[in-house]
Amino acid sequence: MRNISTFGALSDTTVVHLIRCGEVLALEPGEVLFDAGEPSECFYVILKGYLAFHKYHQGHYGFIRNYHFGENIGFVGMIALHRRIGRAAAVGDVIVVKISNPLFNELYESDTQEFALLLMNLSRDMARGIRALDNLIVERQPGTGELSEQQSDGTVEEVAADAGEGQAEVVLDAGCSGADRTQKVRCRPGSEAYHIRSSGI
Repeated sequence: MRNISTFGALSDTTVVHLIRCGEVLALEPGEVLFDAGEPSECFYVILKGYLAFHKYHQGHYGFIRNYHFGENIGFVGMIALHRRIGRAAAVGDVIVVKISNPLFNELYESDTQEFALLLMNLSRDMARGIRALDNLIVERQPGTGELSEQQSDGTVEEVAADAGEGQAEVVLDAGCSGADRTQKVRCRPGSEAYHIRSSGI
């Protein structure tokens, strides 16, 4: 279990507790773990195999990425209090452990230090997803990835991309250049827009 990144640095006692008190699920190839529109009342840690995640958008599903052994899936929806935004399905034989909201809260109440370590691991995974999103934005730009003078005269609305399971509509505000350039990220569904500087993510 030491190779499971979500459980990194947690004590053996905590890891055993989460697995024993969580719900261990064995999935067959193609079996759906969760689907778009379902409540986000838990997250899952992959103990074996991997899952394919497809985002549901405007009436169809689009493949985002695979989630592999040791990773978690579903945490963003649970912590953001929104319903599932896509479908997670097994690719081959998969085993996951389900960490419910009550079990997550129980760890906070019983051992805040272990809870903080788990939250740090989960946050690190989210940060990696945001970094991947940042890279995707750069890769969508022509040439070296920097906006040309012609492009910088207006606003470029380029991509609706995913940071892991977390869906964001990304609008590049090209009215500024260099460190002043911002990204407008509108989290779906129906939340407010936030401006995040493109450097330092």
